[in-house]
Amino acid sequence: MHPTLFQSVVWISGPLLQSAVAILMIYRRLVKRFPVFWGYTAFHVVLFAVLYSASRISYRVYFNVYWGKEIVEMLLILLVIQELFSDVFGVYEGIRYVGRIVFRSAALLMMVVSILLAKSGGTTSSLVERLVSLERSVHVLELGVLFVLFLTCRIMGIVWERFAFGIAAGMGLMLCGEAIAAALRATLGAAGNSLYGNLEPVCCALAMVMWAYYAGTADPQAQPTWSVPAATQLAEWNHALEHFRSRS
Repeated sequence: MHPTLFQSVVWISGPLLQSAVAILMIYRRLVKRFPVFWGYTAFHVVLFAVLYSASRISYRVYFNVYWGKEIVEMLLILLVIQELFSDVFGVYEGIRYVGRIVFRSAALLMMVVSILLAKSGGTTSSLVERLVSLERSVHVLELGVLFVLFLTCRIMGIVWERFAFGIAAGMGLMLCGEAIAAALRATLGAAGNSLYGNLEPVCCALAMVMWAYYAGTADPQAQPTWSVPAATQLAEWNHALEHFRSRS
């Protein structure tokens, strides 16, 4: 409840950078293409005011708001990754349809596994330890999904559109920082509070800088591109999936 000057600067820079990203997305006409990510960004801008107000009331209120925010954020990140998947395979409705089913099933499974991991992690039964363990588990699994998306694009020869790549890269950086911070906090206990309180917001701030840069330099009309063999193969898969969908 008594942050250092460095923590205060990083904390204040967060909503300023998020506001810049949200404004740039509106100015560059990117909101329609990435509405979930814009909502994720706007959510954090509003949340700053809520968290600040909560911190002025009491520690308990701040605690409840902060960890409630963390749970909502975990779900929003999953939705952002799904949005990236839909953007990459935007012209292939059959692949997108199956991908939505698979992704939502995987997301549900990830949440169940994360809860089980959180319950089995650590030697203390304190609420904070459980929440940190849950946060670590979910972020690791989200990183796994994001890695699979990058790997799929690499194998299929898909060239990301600039802003979509910026979102994915920034999200990966942020998740790595948060997962490492949560792992250190869970391993070191109270001794890791300082690392947890500094590493997580710094990685988030760096991710926001990346998003602002890509939002400001993105081409609103750009679309993902594919190599000729990959495009042909994807078209064949899409046709087969569309046929399967129509018969189901």
